[in-house]
Amino acid sequence: MSVYTSTQFASACASGTDWRDTSKKVLEKLDGIRTEDDGFNFGFLYISDHLADDASSIFNLFRSVTKIDNWIGSVGMGVIGCSESLVDQPAISAMIGNFENDSFFMFADGADIDDTPNLASNSDDADENNEDGERENVQSHKPDKQSLSQWLKNITPLLGIVHGNPIGDESPQEVLNVVEERTNSFLIGGLSSSRSQHLHIADDILDNALSGALFADTTPVSTVLSQGCEQIGELYTITKADDNEILELDDQKALDVLQNELKEMAAEKMGVDADSFFGEMDTMQTSDQIPQEFRSLFQGEIHIGLPLALSDQNDFFVRNISGIDVDERSFSIADPVSVGDHIFFVKRDDETVVSDLSRSLVNFRRRIQQERGCFEPKGALYISCIARGFSHIKENQKKEIELIRDVVGQIPLTGFYAGGEINNSRLYGYTGILTVFF
Repeated sequence: MSVYTSTQFASACASGTDWRDTSKKVLEKLDGIRTEDDGFNFGFLYISDHLADDASSIFNLFRSVTKIDNWIGSVGMGVIGCSESLVDQPAISAMIGNFENDSFFMFADGADIDDTPNLASNSDDADENNEDGERENVQSHKPDKQSLSQWLKNITPLLGIVHGNPIGDESPQEVLNVVEERTNSFLIGGLSSSRSQHLHIADDILDNALSGALFADTTPVSTVLSQGCEQIGELYTITKADDNEILELDDQKALDVLQNELKEMAAEKMGVDADSFFGEMDTMQTSDQIPQEFRSLFQGEIHIGLPLALSDQNDFFVRNISGIDVDERSFSIADPVSVGDHIFFVKRDDETVVSDLSRSLVNFRRRIQQERGCFEPKGALYISCIARGFSHIKENQKKEIELIRDVVGQIPLTGFYAGGEINNSRLYGYTGILTVFF
């Protein structure tokens, strides 16, 4: 494990045997680069779900040792550092930074954004014992802070970094909508991924829908989204649909359109002649007669892209094909659709994840150089889908982190593998979101 530093940030990441051992490794590295006047006043903290039961103890220890009160972060099934990703093991990744005073605003839930009393549903374990065995309430140390309305009198927010609980009673998307509407901020982040408690951090250990921090427009920062897939064929218009079932595309049977787009790809995958295979398929009467290789191709690697009509960044959602009806020559997806909506087909596998990330990062670096005249990042945050972290091709974990390091540089970086990624206030899946501070 190494520590990475810049003029504004420092990061470290480590695995260990338990929460004390792992915390000590990370804190010793961070403490080794600290000076009395370094000005570090903000921290990002990501904890693997192997240590979720000790999240409060870890948070209290980090705040106590670093003397930094302001922290955001999450529990994940894997954590990410500058040079490595640590999945399915006890691990912690942290980054501390130096931001201008009053350039950020912490919020624990939507109530903070509405300037109403904090109604956050904290974890039952929020008052865990600290390292010395003494019970400690995190909030008891916090002075009364200014409200969002007070903060907004002098500050224009630009970016929000948020984390949330994907399985709570309240929808993270609903709170995202409130925060976006109230602050007009570009919100990025991720939902916790965990086999135990779905916890996140915003100056406390929380299990409510959403929390995070808003950053002023004076903060030099930029983001990039990688969808991890590539488009197949052209853009189609839905001309007949029933709820989530797509019956016709451009006045043609939807399944026929999909078959025509994928003939060569399916033939190559199965090692058969495309024309003869699809000629045989036209005579099949039930879905049970479709070869398993063909059905797995549809259900595993081929998905539907839904363009976002109001996006100026060629952004889109990706949804799974959830069913095929041979009799109707139609297919269904995991979202309701309407006549007039547009869709396209995408391929997503381990190769497209790496190639799309590479392309996205190179374009990102080129854009920043054009906008700023140089590319000099100081620190970064990377949130990736847990499906990438648990890819059956483990080498892709390494490739993903290496690509970021090669393009962005060996700068302080932290992050985690999420159970849902947030970009521009929308929930995604299987994506990677890089946020870079300059």
